[in-house]
Amino acid sequence: MIRWNPFLISPDYCCSSEKKPTSMSDFPPELLFDILSRLPPKDLIRFLSVSKAWNAIIRHHHFIKAHLQRSIQTNSFRTILVRSIGSPSSDYFSSAVNGSETFRTVVKIERPLKSPERYQILGCSIHGVVCICNSLRTNVALWNPSIQKFKMIPLPAIEQQQPSSDLHTSLGFGYDSVYDDFKHLRIAELSKGVFVSSEVSIYSLILNSWKRIKNLPRNDFSTLNVYDTALEFSNGALCWLMPNRLDMYRFIILTFDLATEKYREFDTPVDEDYSTVMELEVLGGSLCVSVHDWDTGNDVWIMKDFGGPWTLLYSIKKETMTWLLNYCPPLVFAKNGEMALLKKDEEAFVWFDLKGKIGYQDNICGLPLRFDAKICEGSLCLIDGDPVIGGRQ
Repeated sequence: MIRWNPFLISPDYCCSSEKKPTSMSDFPPELLFDILSRLPPKDLIRFLSVSKAWNAIIRHHHFIKAHLQRSIQTNSFRTILVRSIGSPSSDYFSSAVNGSETFRTVVKIERPLKSPERYQILGCSIHGVVCICNSLRTNVALWNPSIQKFKMIPLPAIEQQQPSSDLHTSLGFGYDSVYDDFKHLRIAELSKGVFVSSEVSIYSLILNSWKRIKNLPRNDFSTLNVYDTALEFSNGALCWLMPNRLDMYRFIILTFDLATEKYREFDTPVDEDYSTVMELEVLGGSLCVSVHDWDTGNDVWIMKDFGGPWTLLYSIKKETMTWLLNYCPPLVFAKNGEMALLKKDEEAFVWFDLKGKIGYQDNICGLPLRFDAKICEGSLCLIDGDPVIGGRQ
């Protein structure tokens, strides 16, 4: 893999009649900006100590945005983040996903919170940042594994005052592009005997504070139905499946726009029945509903335009691929858009050809026996957060 060297400049510049720079400080600022924006996040963290000028460039929000945009457009520095399931504590692993959409090994990385508790990943990665929490939802952090920086999220007031045994929460993590702010949504349901009350709060990373917001628009919602299930993020809104207490096989998708703080409802493409399991996913930024039917196989529906119609993305039939009978949520599209990487029943990765309707298992060295996985863009977001190594215990 060819990597940019910040101490080299372009041949065109070298051959010009202008005075040749004798040091990096002599480079035109726009050229230095362009060269640095092509480098991996880990290298940029090291280069913070090269000079005050480099440090100022790399930390500037314009540079962070430009680097992220290039990373997304070119699929550069994209990694797969793997979390072990079933072990006494959650171990994390990472692997680069190269241009041919293959990866052969994963390596263990430091996790930000050093307690022996298990930590799950909430929802998808957003701009290279993931949200992790412990099983009781009492420790929550934003974490950028590309640069190993994290930020602890304080508990809202209601959770500081109530015993965890009386409280159930649903959590969501997203990005408000209007205010350029990471936000965290908490729906808390407090049980006292037969009485149940709920609170909805939102956290702003910029303000580092919580505020109460309008409660859910429907009274048939219960966090008990979606506890341990994260809210997914798509098109500036947090989205989740909400069952109807009056009809156990009827679901809607409730969304919450992080900028306008308004709720909206969508219908699901199909209804659940006794033989199906329905899950909400995000693939390529679009909302998906994955339906696993124990009798027929897997169907994945995609909403390409937010609020628009559902389209059947692919279907895996039981009679044609018996080795793909288990639940296989999609993770990411290949660069050509003709294949999707699926996670097979927490045990393996599968590349599935959307046109040929065939799949093959990708054998990866170093994978734990059972795992969860997320695709992360390489970014510098949370660059001013706490370092993982030598950070809080």
